[in-house]
Amino acid sequence: MMKLTAFDQVLVYGATGPAGAARESVRLAVAAEHLGYDRFWVAEHHGATSGCGSPEVLVAAAAAETATIRVGTASILLPHYAPLKVATTFNLLERLFPGRIDLGIGRGPGAGQTVVQQLARPDEAPYPEKIERLLAHLTAGTDLLPESTPPQLWLTGAGPGGAQLAARYGLPFCLAQFAHGTPRPDIVELYRENFRPGPLGAAPRVSIAARVACADDARDVRLLRSLLALAAAPTSRRTLPSWDELHALKSTAPPPGSDADGMSVLSGVPTEVADKLAALIAAYSPDELAVTTVCPDFDLRVRTLELVRAMVPSGNQWAGTACGFGP
Repeated sequence: MMKLTAFDQVLVYGATGPAGAARESVRLAVAAEHLGYDRFWVAEHHGATSGCGSPEVLVAAAAAETATIRVGTASILLPHYAPLKVATTFNLLERLFPGRIDLGIGRGPGAGQTVVQQLARPDEAPYPEKIERLLAHLTAGTDLLPESTPPQLWLTGAGPGGAQLAARYGLPFCLAQFAHGTPRPDIVELYRENFRPGPLGAAPRVSIAARVACADDARDVRLLRSLLALAAAPTSRRTLPSWDELHALKSTAPPPGSDADGMSVLSGVPTEVADKLAALIAAYSPDELAVTTVCPDFDLRVRTLELVRAMVPSGNQWAGTACGFGP
C-alpha cells in the first residue's frame, strides 16, 4: 500500500489565532495517526501571520501526543541555519522518539523579504555544501553529536534543482506538486535517472505533495476554493478568514465545473478528487503521497484526510470505486 503523509502548513485562521493554529496542528497529528497515516509533517514559515516558525518544536509536541506515526518537517529551511545546529536538534528528537523522526530540508524563503533578511547569516555556505555538512554530521559518528540512529532525511523541492540535489546525495525526494498547474513527471524522472546511492538511501524514493480541497458537499468545496483564492491574493489581513467569515464573504472561487486550478489544487467532491488523484498517481508512480489542505474548519480538515485515506490505492487496485466514490 502506498504510504501517506498528512502535511500541515499550520495556517492561521480567524479567532483561532497563532496559538490555536499550533495546538490544532498537534490535534491533526493525532487524527492522522488514528486514520492510519504513516507520516505527519509540518512546514516552516516565518512572520506575524505564520503558525510555525520553529517546526522542530511542533515535531516534538506532535510526537509526544502520538505513538506510532512518523513525525517530521517539510521542511527545515536549511539556508537559514548552521547544519550542525539542525543535526543536533534532530539527533535529540530521534533519541526521544526513536525510529519516528523525519527531517525534511528545503531552500524556499519561507517568509517575506524583510523576514528573510533578518534570518540571513553572513558568509553562509552554498546550499549544496550545507547538505553535505548535514549528511556528515548525521552519519559520520564524530564527537560532535551523541550516539543515535539518524532521522530519515528527505529533500523537498518544486523543480529540477532540488531533484538533482536529492539524486546526488542519495536522498528521498518530495516534489511540491501544488506549485505546478500540471504534473511534472520530468522532474521525478530526472531524480530517478541520476540517483546515486548514499549513506541514507540505497534506492530512489519519491513522494508527491498535493493540495486537496475536498468535501462531501459541493457548496463546501466552493468555499474552500474561494479561500484558496483569498490566500493567493495580496492582503493586509494577519489571518485567513474563519469558516463563519468565509460564509459571509462574497465567493471569489472559479465557477462550478471550472478546472482553473489544474493540478495545483485537487478540488471537488470525493468522486472528482478520486479521479484527479488517480491521474496524478498514474503520472508519477510515486512511492508515497503527501496531502495538505487549506481549511479553517478543523473537523473538515480531518474529514479531508479521511476521504483521501479511502482513495489511496492498494497494490494495483485503485480504491475510489471500492469505497463508493464512483460507479
